[in-house]
Amino acid sequence: MIPPLKHPTVCDKSAFSLIELLAVIAIFAILATAGVSLLHGTGTQSRKATSDLMINLVEQARTRAIISNSHVVLAIAEPADFPVSDGRFQVALFRVDQWPDPATLPLEINGKILNRWQSLDKGIVLIGGEVRGLANPLDQPKVTLTYGEAKSRSVQVHLIAINSRGGLDWPLDANPVALRIAEGRYQYGIAIAYRRGEQKKIAENRLKIGRISARPYPID
Repeated sequence: MIPPLKHPTVCDKSAFSLIELLAVIAIFAILATAGVSLLHGTGTQSRKATSDLMINLVEQARTRAIISNSHVVLAIAEPADFPVSDGRFQVALFRVDQWPDPATLPLEINGKILNRWQSLDKGIVLIGGEVRGLANPLDQPKVTLTYGEAKSRSVQVHLIAINSRGGLDWPLDANPVALRIAEGRYQYGIAIAYRRGEQKKIAENRLKIGRISARPYPID
C-alpha cells in the first residue's frame, strides 16, 4: 500500500522571524543615518575648502596689487557666464593696469590673467544677500572682463577689485563687503542654496573683506 503524500505545513517553510525582521530594519536605519552624516560632512568640508580658497585668492590679489602698483581683481564667474560649463562657479585673478572710472557704468575692464580659472567644488555655490548689513559682490551689476591675446576673450563676471594701496575699490561702497559660500546647486541661471533642519537654515560659510585694508576673514 502506497502511503499518502505529506503536504508541507507552515512550520516546514523558511521565513523571517520577527526578531530577524527588526534586525534588518535597524541595520537599514543605521546605514541611512551614516549616509546622511557622510554627505553632511562632505558638504561642510567643501564649504571650508572653498572658504580657504577665497581667503587665499583675496590675500594674493592684495599682495600682487601692492607689489605691481596696479589694480588686481578677483573675478567670480557663474556657470552660465561661459559657453561651455560643468555647472560650477569659477574664480581667477587678473591684473588691470588701467582702472576705468567706476562712475561709468556698466563697467568694462581689460585684464591680464594671473592664474588659471579654478572651479569650486561640486555642490558649492556663491549666493547673494547682505550679511549683517554688509553688501555682497554677488548682488552688484556684472562687469565685462576682456582678457587673452589681442583681447580675444570676454566674460561677464562679478568682481572684487583691490587697488595699489591694498584697499577695496569695487564694489563701490564705504563699508566692507561679505561673501556667502553655501551648499547648493546652480539651475536655470540661479544659484539655489540648500536649506536643512526644521528651521530651514542655509548651510553656509561667510567671509568679510575689509574696505581700507582688503583683509578677508571668516565671520562665523
